[in-house]
Amino acid sequence: MLRRLSPVFIEEAFRRRSYYKTFSWMIAVIGLLAIIVALHQLNKTLEEGKRFEEAAKAIDIVIPANHATQDLTSYYLASLEKQVEEPQVTKQAETSLFHLYEQLKEEQAIGPARKELLEELTKLERQGYESNHRFFTASTNFKSEVIFNQLVLSKETGSYYDVFSHLIMMEEQLGKSAQILREARRDNEISSIDRLRIQQMRIDLPIRQQSLMNALYEVVSLQDDTGRQEIANMRSQMRNYTETLDELLSTSNDQNYAKLANQSKQYETSMYQIYDQKLKQVQQEMQHRGSQIIQNAWLLFATIILVIAALLILNWLLLRAFRKDISLLQSEANTFAEDRRQSGYHVHERNDFKPVVQAFRTMTAIIAGLLDHSDANTKEIKQKKAEIESLFSQNTDPILALSSDYTILNGNDRFRQLTHATSGWTIEELVHPADLNRMRRALQQAIEGNSQTIRCKMLFDEDILNMFVNIIHVPNKEDETGVALYLSCHDETDQFRREERITQLALFDMLTGLLNRNGFEQKMQDALRAPQTGELVTISIRQFRRINDIYGHRAGDQILKDLANRLKHHFIGTGQAARIGGDEFAVLVAQQDIVDYEKLKQVIEHVYEINGEFVNVSISMSMVRYPDDAVAVTSLLSSVDIAMQHAKQQTEGGPVWFEPWMSAEYLESVVLEGELRDAIEKNELQLFYQPQINLATRQVDGCEALLRWFHPERGMISPAVFIPIAERSMLIEEIGMWVVAETVRQVEAWKETELGSLRVSANLSVKELVSGRIVDYLTGVREIHPGIEDRMELEITESFGVFSDGRVFEALQTLHQMGYRLAIDDFGTGYSSLSYLSRLPIQRLKIDRSFISGPDACSNAPLIETIIKLAHTLKYDVVAEGIEELEQANHLQQLDCEYAQGFYYSRPIPADEFRVWYGKYHETLLSE
Repeated sequence: MLRRLSPVFIEEAFRRRSYYKTFSWMIAVIGLLAIIVALHQLNKTLEEGKRFEEAAKAIDIVIPANHATQDLTSYYLASLEKQVEEPQVTKQAETSLFHLYEQLKEEQAIGPARKELLEELTKLERQGYESNHRFFTASTNFKSEVIFNQLVLSKETGSYYDVFSHLIMMEEQLGKSAQILREARRDNEISSIDRLRIQQMRIDLPIRQQSLMNALYEVVSLQDDTGRQEIANMRSQMRNYTETLDELLSTSNDQNYAKLANQSKQYETSMYQIYDQKLKQVQQEMQHRGSQIIQNAWLLFATIILVIAALLILNWLLLRAFRKDISLLQSEANTFAEDRRQSGYHVHERNDFKPVVQAFRTMTAIIAGLLDHSDANTKEIKQKKAEIESLFSQNTDPILALSSDYTILNGNDRFRQLTHATSGWTIEELVHPADLNRMRRALQQAIEGNSQTIRCKMLFDEDILNMFVNIIHVPNKEDETGVALYLSCHDETDQFRREERITQLALFDMLTGLLNRNGFEQKMQDALRAPQTGELVTISIRQFRRINDIYGHRAGDQILKDLANRLKHHFIGTGQAARIGGDEFAVLVAQQDIVDYEKLKQVIEHVYEINGEFVNVSISMSMVRYPDDAVAVTSLLSSVDIAMQHAKQQTEGGPVWFEPWMSAEYLESVVLEGELRDAIEKNELQLFYQPQINLATRQVDGCEALLRWFHPERGMISPAVFIPIAERSMLIEEIGMWVVAETVRQVEAWKETELGSLRVSANLSVKELVSGRIVDYLTGVREIHPGIEDRMELEITESFGVFSDGRVFEALQTLHQMGYRLAIDDFGTGYSSLSYLSRLPIQRLKIDRSFISGPDACSNAPLIETIIKLAHTLKYDVVAEGIEELEQANHLQQLDCEYAQGFYYSRPIPADEFRVWYGKYHETLLSE
């Protein structure tokens, strides 16, 4: 305004008024304006200095956040060395996290990152360090928000931005890596999911390391030998760490876990040393600049006030003597108006107006100095903006420039490559609708001076990218460019997809797309916490192995997928389906009494079409209500499993609801299972023998070895009770091996007696044949006791689909080739395929007792006759079980049945009693 003062106006004023009055007012106005400008500049400069001091103080919170992150990581690393129980490690982590929590509560600024970090700290305190927390991610967001808000004041904005970005990301990566390794170490054996995570970690760490090294070399000078040596140490430590990761993936052992823990601690020590050094460097720079600005502001203000006061007094004294000549003053006014500081016009020493001209020149010089100081501040702001613009143009990540109303003004080359456009994009078009409100809130807080960080999805043409966005506030947002905010977007899509893939593998079944057991248990936990009641149903495919053996595994997989699709469609909006086992499914129903399970069973069992063939599938189904029958995930699953065991025992396989008495029965079976294990070791098991009679000669042809359990407290326990328990608990193979071994011992004991000619039958389990152990054992027995194969018969119980298993068929062929006689026990109950029956290397069929002495025995006569004729057609002998009356034996003899076995002849009895019975029976035959 002063430079626009017209010289003509000054001349006219002097003409109309006295010199004294006009010049006095002019000097007073100029002095007053100079004081106002000085006060305004003082206030502005003090605020600027205070901003620097506050920025330095704000960074203080980052240091305890670093300590908490480092100590929590150390806690996880200690578990790799089996030191997790040491109080010192746990106490140190607890102290650091508590200290950070207290400091965050005292912080006045409220932002989403601070709130998120407080929530994670609370979660850690309540649920423990083993919980599924997001502390490392929340800490990264918080530190990014704090540091980047202050970096705009630093002289090294661009360099520091890169360094701290990579340091923060590496810190998060190391923390998550320690957490992943702890989970893998806890399970002893590395699972497939943990292996995928460790492999991805092995890929990510060197990439993150290289970016960090490049950024560090930019800020560490060539003369700083210590700093450069520390960077070199970090490079070497990371190389050792990744090599040990490779060893761990090939060989999982305690030594490799301990090496990883030690190497990670060394790397963190070096990294945090540089981290703290750079933080202190930034703080010192800001503190120094703030103090210097405030000190210089007060000195400048005091000097200006003194000079103005002195000039005003001097001019007041000189005005009394000045003369009519005003041309000199007019010349100085013209010079000042033309933006020159002083004119070159020479004033004669004897001119009375020379002091006034010199005073005016001094006054204009002071005002020009104030204007120059303001220009210097403007130049400094422009320099900072130039640094940001340089970072804007050279960064490989997409960066956008926004105005104060969130209009996208410009984008760097990477942004234009992604959008294929130079202008016309809006925030609403760029940000995914699901994240738009969060982005608007973050932009509003950034406009208010608080730079933000946010993770969101962005839409670029047909691509949806997951971005980690730093929103940087530009201090002077009303300049000629209109730029108020810069958005630096780091593409995390690949990392997000990898994490999503790992989550998919961890929570979903790859074949059917349903939840797996882990994911389903999480859904169950959520459902049990909700007030709504519901139901849990489990579905198991009966004889699924038979389907795989007959139609192939591809067909089996297709049936699983089709069944999953039927469940999805049946429970749309009412339930969540999952595959919780190989051939087991489960559904969490949102309400009670809304599902017709009989109809559901029909839907699932409806014929399946596989490659043009129609396949019938039978299922077992069990249901339980929550929270009526259970209030926890484990008890809910346990209850529905108990009901499933009852469902599988039913021939028709109808839906079975869980009942409280089932738990008592199950607990009893668990107790019996433990006692059965002890029974094997304590020799509580014993073999009884039941004779097999030749119906034509009435001679004893052989006997069957039958297992009995004599419990010291419960007495004799029926095989119908403990054999199913043994089959469920995987004890059946061990018991079966004991039965065969005991049979061999008894055959050898009878070898030199009158019983030496008898053939003794022993029962084999399917598991023995599948594993191949029994084949190896009997091969050895045959070598030790030559000819024993002629005195033994091996029986395998007929069951649905058992002979379709190639391993069973192969084991039977091997035993047959060694000379052992083979028989099918309980024939008629297992629905054996006639094609398999004709191919089996067996010599005898044993008709199940239910056909002989059951309630339908009279009506079964035609069926028995058919079985006998079928056996004879296949050249098999026939043994009829369950003979209790002479008439039954006579009738079977008329049907050409060769052998009989049952209570009519003798109950199963111990070996010594059997020998006595054998003698008496022969005496009776001789007497007749």
